[in-house]
Amino acid sequence: MTPPPTATPPAGAPFEPTGAVAFAAGGEGATISYGPWRVRGPGIDLAYAGGGTWTGKIADADVRIAASDGRIGGAGGEVLVERTDDELRLHGTWSGRSLELAVGRVRLQGTLDGGACSFDLRPSGPDALAGTLGCASPGGGIPTSSRGTLRLRGEAVLVPDVLEPQFVLALLAALPL
Repeated sequence: MTPPPTATPPAGAPFEPTGAVAFAAGGEGATISYGPWRVRGPGIDLAYAGGGTWTGKIADADVRIAASDGRIGGAGGEVLVERTDDELRLHGTWSGRSLELAVGRVRLQGTLDGGACSFDLRPSGPDALAGTLGCASPGGGIPTSSRGTLRLRGEAVLVPDVLEPQFVLALLAALPL
């Protein structure tokens, strides 16, 4: 995990985002911004509390998240983060859903719930990935699919060389999990 530039944010410092993740699909979407000491957007407001701990709210619930050495835990799950030369690979459970995702400059690909839902997004323009999201329907009904777009702003365009866990928390909050 990338530590913030100082152990605690400067007193009275306003939120100054350095990156953002925006995801839209099926007519809905969210943009989550982040900086060294905050992650903020619809449904998420976290602040760095020191010692690898982030506190605040996710989906209107008070949360405490611990991040260290490629692990983010709390808020109903644990995600292991592996950094390669080209992407971040996320494995684990978040918001009660299992996930296996790879995100980089040239793809967002993976599955939720053991393959019940899948993502396959590729470059579609500057700092954007677009493609198909699909989910099997419970009980064998008609599967659903949608076109989704992931837009990266600020330092997020440098993925995998981004602030961690800030980028990962922003991505997980923006995706339909």
